[in-house]
Formats: sequence, C-alpha cells, structure tokens
Amino acid sequence: MPKFDLDIPHVLPVPEARTRLGRAKAKLEQEYGVTCTWEGEDRLLVTRKGLKASVSVEAARLRVDVDIGFLLSPLSGAIRAGITKQLTELVA
Repeated sequence: MPKFDLDIPHVLPVPEARTRLGRAKAKLEQEYGVTCTWEGEDRLLVTRKGLKASVSVEAARLRVDVDIGFLLSPLSGAIRAGITKQLTELVA
C-alpha cells in the first residue's frame, strides 16, 4: 500500500479544530462513501475499501496519515491534493 502523510497548519484552538473536523464527518461519509469514527477525542479514523487514513488534531496542525490500496494508487496525487485543499479550507 502506498503511504503518505500531510501536515495542515492552523491557528485555531484545538476544540474549534476538532469541532470543524466533526462537522465535516457527515460530508465525508456522504460524498466519498467512507466510514468515520473518532478514536479518542483528537483522532478521526477514515476508512473505505482501498483507503485507510487518520486525522489527528494537534495544537498547530492537523496531522494526516494515509494508506492507499493498490487500485487507488494511480489516484494518489489527486487524493493528496484533495485532502490538502479540503482540510486547508476547513481550518482557514
């Protein structure tokens, strides 16, 4: 599985960043067919066939770790760009 990680900087208080990520959960599930579950208070796990990711809410960044299955690997650049764009807008 190809793997990549991203750091999305933000200046929000951690509770606000967590709240915004929580609000995005339903959109992710509806638009991308993923399953989102919280692991603790500050880590969102995102899964679907061929993709496993976690988003950790930290004081000055969102830390994203992504594992992509073989069939989605040709789309890894687009997936990376989409995640970066969406999360940057989320914490702006």
